[in-house]
Amino acid sequence: MNNRLNRSIRRMTAGAATLLLAASPAIAADKLKLTMNWTADSAHLGFAVAQKNGLYAAEGLDVTLEEGRGSSVAAQLVATGKSELGYADAGATLNVASKGAPIRIISTIWKSGQFGIQYLETSGIKTPKDLVGKKLAVPPGSAMVPLVPVFLKANGIAESDVEIVSANQSATLGLLTSGDVDATAETPENVVVPLAAKGYEVGNMYFYNNGVPLVSLSLIAREDKLSANPDLYRRFIRATLKGWRQAMEDPGAAVDALLEVFPETENTKEVLMQAATYSFSSVCPAGPGDSIGATDEATWARIYEVMTTAMEFPKSKPVTDYYSLDYLPATAIACP
Repeated sequence: MNNRLNRSIRRMTAGAATLLLAASPAIAADKLKLTMNWTADSAHLGFAVAQKNGLYAAEGLDVTLEEGRGSSVAAQLVATGKSELGYADAGATLNVASKGAPIRIISTIWKSGQFGIQYLETSGIKTPKDLVGKKLAVPPGSAMVPLVPVFLKANGIAESDVEIVSANQSATLGLLTSGDVDATAETPENVVVPLAAKGYEVGNMYFYNNGVPLVSLSLIAREDKLSANPDLYRRFIRATLKGWRQAMEDPGAAVDALLEVFPETENTKEVLMQAATYSFSSVCPAGPGDSIGATDEATWARIYEVMTTAMEFPKSKPVTDYYSLDYLPATAIACP
């Protein structure tokens, strides 16, 4: 009899719990918006994967991925509180922050910028020193203008030993293929990918690997919002970094996810697949085992030195005022 009574009590308890769960409202996911640097391309594969594969949902997040209109605009939207998160170039972010905007970089997704030197394989250029006596196209008004002298100096090359040709971005491909210039300062996605599609073999030297350690696209947030809800940002970063790892493990599925999440993108699957290689190399510049989204204090110190000595960045605040490592996962998410 006691056994029957115990079974009845257990059934009643289970039934009551079911009724309570049914009657309880669903726990609402935390909403937040990420404003991106630009329209969707290979730089956003990890976010699309995190959205498509439910990584954000698993962290209790309802994420809106908003295409942007430039890194400076994204940083300003975060600074004014119109977006919880921004995805923007670190240089643009630091410039906004140096003027008093209460924002910080909380994760570096592209740990190395894609900026560098591109050249036809037939040019004979293999190392920075091979640029001596050559013509180098540099788009006016671009980030390359201050970076090229830093790159040359870091590699022991006098600026007078290289002929700098000011050329609009739209003209550089034609100048390169016609032989009017020997190299251009751009990104591989803008030079290597389109020229490879036309049958050209193109080489690339990253600034990052040749004496100019600058991070690029990063996650940014307002300081007051970080303090008010640090766990929200930790969950977002954890899901995002997992998304980038999954993207690198299956690039084809990552491109499909981006095309599904951003159906209006003008990029084709073929172009995205080609560009993904360069995007992933920026996420994991040290290769397999590198920590996704994390730039250490020593590298930040070197970045700050380059910016303050060669790029006229103000020294009014220490570099630690511009970034935080407090929102990264306790256990690093490694590059595959």
